Amino acid sequence: MKNMILIVLLALIIFAAGCTQPATQAQGQQAGQAATTPSTGGEAQNLVMITSFSFEPSTITVPKGAAVTWTNQDPVAHTITGADFDSGTVGPGQNYSHVFDKAGTYEYHCAIHPSMKGTVVVQ
Repeated sequence: MKNMILIVLLALIIFAAGCTQPATQAQGQQAGQAATTPSTGGEAQNLVMITSFSFEPSTITVPKGAAVTWTNQDPVAHTITGADFDSGTVGPGQNYSHVFDKAGTYEYHCAIHPSMKGTVVVQ
């Protein structure tokens, strides 16, 4: 009986070990790294994820003329509100993009959840 229990436990441990996932780009984004993915025009698209009531990365640096896209991964609506731009309400699973034509530092926040803040640095 003890041998049978040990065999079952060993099988469960081996099964559980096979279910772990390797590190992914999404996990890197949660650690605060900038995320880029190719856009259809061959240019890199700068992504900011809205997750766990925060903007990730909280600061992103882009070249002048670049678009930044925010993706809401939270189960509630947010906004991306700056002095020169405002997304309006962005629901769960929705995106908002804004093109930054002038160099400078652009601070923004969520008008619904003011503790959520981020910065876009345009060079």
